[in-house]
Amino acid sequence: MVKIRDLNQRQRRIYSACLNGWYLSGRYTASFDNHRRSFRADSPSILFRDVEAWYDSHRENHPEAHLLVKCEQAL
Repeated sequence: MVKIRDLNQRQRRIYSACLNGWYLSGRYTASFDNHRRSFRADSPSILFRDVEAWYDSHRENHPEAHLLVKCEQAL
């Protein structure tokens, strides 16, 4: 696991969105522009890892898009 201080600017933005949207283990939705995806996570680090992988596949076309992560259903 990478330490927070070692994250690059893009990773910090994703980490911040995941941490700000974290409530409890459950189902989370990440969205930016017209893209949306659901994730199941039981820790903020798992959510960050999954959202980062998904966001990386879209970041070239949406480099400045605002990322929103929110809890849809707590477990």
